[in-house]
Amino acid sequence: MQSVNLKVPSSTGLQMAATIDFPSTPPVAFAIFAHCFAGSRHTPGASRVSKRLTEYGIATLRFDFPGLGQSEGEFADTSFSQNVEDVKAAYRFLEENYSAPQLLVGHSLGGAAVLKAGSDPALRNVRAIATIGAPFDPAHSVLHYADKIGEADENGSVPVVLGGQELTISRGFLEDLAETNPEIYLPQIRKPLMLVHSPIDQTVGIDNAQTIFKITRYPKSLVALDRADHLVTRQGSAVRAADIIGHWVEQYLVAEYVPNEIEPGLIVTHSARGKKFGTDARSAYGRIPTDRPRKEGGKGQGHSPMDLFMMAVAAATSEEIQGLAARKRLELDDVRVRVAHVHGTTFERRITIDGEISDADRAELLAAARSNPIQRLAGNADIMDVR
Repeated sequence: MQSVNLKVPSSTGLQMAATIDFPSTPPVAFAIFAHCFAGSRHTPGASRVSKRLTEYGIATLRFDFPGLGQSEGEFADTSFSQNVEDVKAAYRFLEENYSAPQLLVGHSLGGAAVLKAGSDPALRNVRAIATIGAPFDPAHSVLHYADKIGEADENGSVPVVLGGQELTISRGFLEDLAETNPEIYLPQIRKPLMLVHSPIDQTVGIDNAQTIFKITRYPKSLVALDRADHLVTRQGSAVRAADIIGHWVEQYLVAEYVPNEIEPGLIVTHSARGKKFGTDARSAYGRIPTDRPRKEGGKGQGHSPMDLFMMAVAAATSEEIQGLAARKRLELDDVRVRVAHVHGTTFERRITIDGEISDADRAELLAAARSNPIQRLAGNADIMDVR
């Protein structure tokens, strides 16, 4: 995984600070993540979810709304409707500079923003929308400051402390929320929808997700994020949310990157983005990420070549035993092989054969295991370099 910082033009021309988290291999698809009310792209809900989605091949753009984080502008000059337009601006940026996003993800008020943005048919390449702890009514975000609304109405604005920082909520911000009617745009969403919500959320209750689910169209899913707080700061909460979304959305994505067809018997590798020694190895049957262990200078984010060699020895050992057993018509319940690297070129192998067989048959099977093709190759393989 590699994170790249950049600037994205907002709907009003201000520069929004943004980060794209790229998977180590060419992206399957792109996504946009909209952060929570008064948060930033670095809050746990935004950064941890976006980074985790790279494990599903999804490159995710997360950005600071104007007036927040490192973006230009004043929060007092913004509104929910402008935030919705900023999501659309981020969509256009990806469409023009990378690839149109297929997934919109939003947390809390950011979730409400992607729901309204996703109802716009102009975002034609969006194939799915997911929310985490989103309110049904965007006005819910300021209910905690209900005692100050009168002051904002009287004076034109009111300062509030959010996340340890003082921000100004303007009368225009409140009027915009009051004019926003989710019962109009939610039924207009024509995209598959995933609602992830904690049953114990004390900030935005689970009834919000239930109401959204009730008035939106199928296909739609509502999944409980157990034991999670609203800001998904508890250990593992954000990763679990990302895994729910990642597994769900795979069925809807159209792969941007389709690797060249690899014939059986051929292995192709590419350097993995953001890893010093990481490699993406592919065969006709799938992908295996590789990397050096941390003690050898790598990041330990994949199988090491030594792991793969031991896997090959173990698999070839098991196959040799099962093949001979089939030829001798022996009934085996299981064959387990454990291979450990002792030091240098020394390995320890432990073979367990479960089944009602004679001692003579067991000895013959173990003898066959020692002549497996990988073990023979290891001693006399001749690897020729070709151009």
